[in-house]
Amino acid sequence: MRLSESTERALEACQDAVLAPELWPAALQSLSDSFGASSTVLLPVDSRTTRAPMSAEHFEFDALWHRNQGHAPCIFTRKAPCKLGLPYVIEQQIVSPEERAQDPYFRETARVGHRDWWAEACFSVAGKQWCLALYRSAELGPFTHEDGRYAALAGSRLSRIVGSAERFAQRQVSSTLSALEQLNSAALVIDSLGVARGLNGYAEALLCDDFRLVAGRPVASDRDSNRRLHDLIAAVRHAERGGVAGYNQVVVNRDYRPWLLIEAMPVTSFGSDMFGDGRTVLLLTDLTVPLVTDQTLLAVVFGLTAAEAKMAARIAQGNSIDEAASALRISRETARTQLKAVFLKTSTRRQAELAALLGRLRPVQPRSDA
Repeated sequence: MRLSESTERALEACQDAVLAPELWPAALQSLSDSFGASSTVLLPVDSRTTRAPMSAEHFEFDALWHRNQGHAPCIFTRKAPCKLGLPYVIEQQIVSPEERAQDPYFRETARVGHRDWWAEACFSVAGKQWCLALYRSAELGPFTHEDGRYAALAGSRLSRIVGSAERFAQRQVSSTLSALEQLNSAALVIDSLGVARGLNGYAEALLCDDFRLVAGRPVASDRDSNRRLHDLIAAVRHAERGGVAGYNQVVVNRDYRPWLLIEAMPVTSFGSDMFGDGRTVLLLTDLTVPLVTDQTLLAVVFGLTAAEAKMAARIAQGNSIDEAASALRISRETARTQLKAVFLKTSTRRQAELAALLGRLRPVQPRSDA
């Protein structure tokens, strides 16, 4: 059995998406189409991440799934098909007709979302199990063993692609920490479990008895501060895709006085928290430093282009979109396009929300040995 030309093209598009994560939805949809599926999602088997690259036609179904079964694993997760050690699994192997008739997933989600049938191709990346979950509507019918074998055939190629994506994501996290260091900003990156996966020199310099890492987890010595910090990290862990639930900042006290502001920012790259350990950047700010809005800092933290950073800085200063367009000498339509991109990258929806988020960014004072 050989891969078709359409599958080969789709895999090439997935390879391109490694360096341009915004291409993943279209690339995976092409791959899904080449498999004769309605949609697909790519995810690590044992990860608790809420982010996963999925095909363009899967987003609506994914939202339905999380509304209906978001707090309980679906039947496929409970049966852990990839742990069977097989290159692929089709639904009929692990789900009985009675379960299809009774399980809430099928009654409330699969049929409603026109994803009546499921299959999974499994592959390994650096000792970690990944799967490509495939979905079909009732009109397309159930997956067959031949379908499963064909999807598994692409597994070795996907293994190399995902391995490249993981390495690229790790370099992005390291680059972000390094860039923030150059901007005199203290930052550490935590994963979806709240464990620090990296920190720069400025963040390391702020570690002390009042704020430290214990078994890799940020801890404050002040009881109330530690509770606030714990709540923030819990919010990060349970956040919806691309954002931080509830509030995203806490203050750590020293001798009953606030001295350290900790803010949670989503990892800038759409690919970083799908393929890398880093999920959220924690920015650490000494509260004695004056408030500033630095365009370069905005660009680094959120992955903005130079033009988007200028637009974001204007909004952070309280400009309306018309005022920003006039000051930057661009059309209102261009300003709207740039602002839309800024909203997407910062996981905000309104100008006031964006201004509140951006206005809190402050670099730390340079160290004496800098």
